[in-house]
Amino acid sequence: MSAESNSERFRLVRKLFSVQQGVARAITEEFFLNHPDWIDRYGEKDRQFCNADACFHIQFLAGAIEAGSPEAFGDYSRWTARVLGARGIAAHTLEENFEQLEKHLSGVLLPDEQEKVLAFLMRGRQACRTHQAAPDVQSTGDELSLTRSVFLAAILAGERRAALGIVEEALRAGHSHVKIYVDVFTEALHQVGKLWELNKITVAQEHMATAITQYAIAAIYPRMASADAKRGSMIVTGVSGELHQLGANLLADAMEANGWAVRFLGTNLPHSSVLANLEENATDVLCISTTIVANLTSVADLVRTVRSKMGQRTPTIVLGGGAYRVATQFAEEIGAVGGVTDLREALARFCS
Repeated sequence: MSAESNSERFRLVRKLFSVQQGVARAITEEFFLNHPDWIDRYGEKDRQFCNADACFHIQFLAGAIEAGSPEAFGDYSRWTARVLGARGIAAHTLEENFEQLEKHLSGVLLPDEQEKVLAFLMRGRQACRTHQAAPDVQSTGDELSLTRSVFLAAILAGERRAALGIVEEALRAGHSHVKIYVDVFTEALHQVGKLWELNKITVAQEHMATAITQYAIAAIYPRMASADAKRGSMIVTGVSGELHQLGANLLADAMEANGWAVRFLGTNLPHSSVLANLEENATDVLCISTTIVANLTSVADLVRTVRSKMGQRTPTIVLGGGAYRVATQFAEEIGAVGGVTDLREALARFCS
């Protein structure tokens, strides 16, 4: 993609954000003029919901344009049609919204901008018509594939409210917190990492996506029910110099939901602080999270320190994180439990 086309997309996206409130209000007013019965069906408050939905349409349209992916807007359209369908609202209502969006954007966009936007809106309308033939279940049995795709688009576009709304909808649909952790958060962040490695997103986008995911985790954590089973006590931490915390955060929450008494210390912690927590609290398992290979020396040092200071009271030490995808023999070499590289593996090991 040329620098010029990137610049053009950037200008168009900024323009969409600048006009979204006015366009959303126009869409809402037109919709209720065309469908006055909706006030009787859903009440005056529905105007607020319709306006918010129109803003979301524009935000996801902008995100898809910035990514250069009409299919990303198609995913959003299928997801939205499914959500509306679960509430008795037919998919043609969403298609009508997109037609109104095209109409009102045409009044504020230049002809060449309209042409670019039209291709994305056409993909959205097509997805509205076909969403029932393409449910959110792949042959792998991945029930949250579409939710994950839309969540990924939201965090890459910096849409915090939209990301949280997507997660809230998955909870309302009956998916457990842990399933959302595994199939949405973990997998979406894995894709974010790949995109950064391939230089398809910037460091700023990667950090933004991670921060929004942390926000979503914090928002739903208070409603996570702990399991009745009491499996033991666990400390989850990262060594000094380990700046990646989200994976350890996901692990700590998932273990707590499955019956472990967890103390999550965060990462980048001095070894003395980890040791003090171990000595103050009876602990069955110490989980050390490591994302980059450069921190393995510090991991080995922490393991040696814990064993030296605690002797026979030393808990089972488990190493986990992205570093062990390449350092496959490291855990065995220092006498720890083998490197756990993803949340599914951790759940199978500790909670089965």
